[in-house]
Amino acid sequence: MTATAIPAAARAIVLAALDDYRMNTPPTDAKPAAAAHRVVEYLASSGYTARKRGDRPRPYWDRAFPSEAAIEIRDALGVHCLLVDPQHATPASQTDRIVSDLTAAGWLIVPNARTRSAA
Repeated sequence: MTATAIPAAARAIVLAALDDYRMNTPPTDAKPAAAAHRVVEYLASSGYTARKRGDRPRPYWDRAFPSEAAIEIRDALGVHCLLVDPQHATPASQTDRIVSDLTAAGWLIVPNARTRSAA
Protein backbone atom coordinates (compact mmCIF):
# COMPACT_ATOMS: atom_id res chain seq x y z
CA MET A 1 0.00 0.00 0.00
CA THR A 2 1.13 3.52 -0.59
CA ALA A 3 1.25 6.34 1.89
CA THR A 4 -1.53 8.05 -0.09
CA ALA A 5 -4.10 5.38 0.77
CA ILE A 6 -5.25 7.78 3.49
CA PRO A 7 -4.72 11.43 2.47
CA ALA A 8 -3.32 13.92 4.97
CA ALA A 9 -6.65 15.76 5.06
CA ALA A 10 -8.50 12.55 6.00
CA ARG A 11 -5.89 11.82 8.70
CA ALA A 12 -6.50 15.31 10.09
CA ILE A 13 -10.24 14.64 10.16
CA VAL A 14 -9.70 11.34 12.04
CA LEU A 15 -7.45 13.13 14.51
CA ALA A 16 -10.03 15.91 15.02
CA ALA A 17 -12.81 13.36 15.56
CA LEU A 18 -10.80 11.47 18.16
CA ASP A 19 -9.72 14.67 19.88
CA ASP A 20 -13.33 15.85 19.99
CA TYR A 21 -14.45 12.49 21.37
CA ARG A 22 -11.73 12.57 24.03
CA MET A 23 -12.59 16.13 25.09
CA ASN A 24 -16.33 15.43 25.34
CA THR A 25 -16.38 11.93 26.79
CA PRO A 26 -15.30 11.08 30.33
CA PRO A 27 -12.58 8.39 30.30
CA THR A 28 -14.83 6.01 32.23
CA ASP A 29 -17.46 6.26 29.46
CA ALA A 30 -15.07 6.02 26.48
CA LYS A 31 -15.71 3.04 24.22
CA PRO A 32 -13.95 2.05 20.97
CA ALA A 33 -17.28 1.63 19.16
CA ALA A 34 -18.44 5.12 20.09
CA ALA A 35 -15.10 6.64 19.10
CA ALA A 36 -15.23 4.76 15.78
CA HIS A 37 -18.74 6.08 15.19
CA ARG A 38 -17.44 9.62 15.73
CA VAL A 39 -14.59 9.03 13.25
CA VAL A 40 -16.96 7.68 10.59
CA GLU A 41 -19.39 10.53 11.23
CA TYR A 42 -16.62 13.13 10.76
CA LEU A 43 -15.22 11.47 7.63
CA ALA A 44 -18.63 11.11 6.00
CA SER A 45 -19.74 14.64 6.85
CA SER A 46 -16.43 15.94 5.45
CA GLY A 47 -17.13 14.23 2.15
CA TYR A 48 -14.96 11.12 2.49
CA THR A 49 -15.82 7.48 2.04
CA ALA A 50 -13.88 4.23 2.12
CA ARG A 51 -13.36 1.63 -0.53
CA LYS A 52 -11.08 -1.33 -1.10
CA ARG A 53 -8.23 -0.91 -3.55
CA GLY A 54 -9.43 -2.04 -6.96
CA ASP A 55 -13.12 -1.62 -6.10
CA ARG A 56 -15.23 0.53 -8.32
CA PRO A 57 -16.63 3.71 -6.79
CA ARG A 58 -19.97 3.27 -5.06
CA PRO A 59 -23.11 4.30 -6.95
CA TYR A 60 -24.12 7.93 -6.51
CA TRP A 61 -27.18 7.01 -4.47
CA ASP A 62 -25.15 4.95 -1.98
CA ARG A 63 -23.56 7.58 0.23
CA ALA A 64 -23.20 5.38 3.28
CA PHE A 65 -19.73 4.82 4.72
CA PRO A 66 -19.03 1.09 4.24
CA SER A 67 -19.80 -0.81 7.43
CA GLU A 68 -16.79 -3.08 6.87
CA ALA A 69 -14.48 -0.04 7.03
CA ALA A 70 -16.28 1.24 10.14
CA ILE A 71 -15.72 -2.16 11.78
CA GLU A 72 -12.03 -1.98 10.86
CA ILE A 73 -11.82 1.44 12.56
CA ARG A 74 -13.61 0.10 15.66
CA ASP A 75 -11.32 -2.91 15.82
CA ALA A 76 -8.21 -0.73 15.43
CA LEU A 77 -9.33 1.36 18.40
CA GLY A 78 -10.09 -1.77 20.42
CA VAL A 79 -6.64 -3.21 19.73
CA HIS A 80 -5.08 0.15 20.57
CA CYS A 81 -6.87 0.09 23.94
CA LEU A 82 -5.43 -3.35 24.66
CA LEU A 83 -1.87 -2.57 23.59
CA VAL A 84 -1.31 0.96 24.86
CA ASP A 85 -1.22 2.16 28.44
CA PRO A 86 -4.26 4.46 28.86
CA GLN A 87 -1.94 7.15 30.26
CA HIS A 88 -0.05 7.19 26.95
CA ALA A 89 -2.97 6.86 24.55
CA THR A 90 -3.48 10.01 22.53
CA PRO A 91 -5.68 10.90 19.57
CA ALA A 92 -2.48 10.98 17.47
CA SER A 93 -1.48 7.43 18.47
CA GLN A 94 -5.05 6.25 17.87
CA THR A 95 -5.05 7.91 14.44
CA ASP A 96 -1.79 6.18 13.56
CA ARG A 97 -3.28 2.82 14.55
CA ILE A 98 -6.43 3.42 12.49
CA VAL A 99 -4.43 4.47 9.43
CA SER A 100 -2.07 1.51 9.81
CA ASP A 101 -4.89 -1.03 10.17
CA LEU A 102 -7.01 0.42 7.35
CA THR A 103 -4.02 0.48 5.02
CA ALA A 104 -2.99 -3.07 5.96
CA ALA A 105 -6.54 -4.28 5.27
CA GLY A 106 -6.51 -2.65 1.82
CA TRP A 107 -8.87 0.24 2.53
CA LEU A 108 -8.58 3.62 0.84
CA ILE A 109 -10.16 6.78 2.21
CA VAL A 110 -11.25 8.77 -0.82
CA PRO A 111 -13.36 11.82 -1.54
CA ASN A 112 -16.97 10.86 -2.13
CA ALA A 113 -17.54 12.54 -5.47
CA ARG A 114 -21.28 12.81 -4.81
CA THR A 115 -21.00 14.63 -1.50
CA ARG A 116 -17.79 16.68 -1.88
CA SER A 117 -18.01 20.25 -3.03
CA ALA A 118 -16.23 21.29 -6.19
CA ALA A 119 -13.58 23.08 -4.11
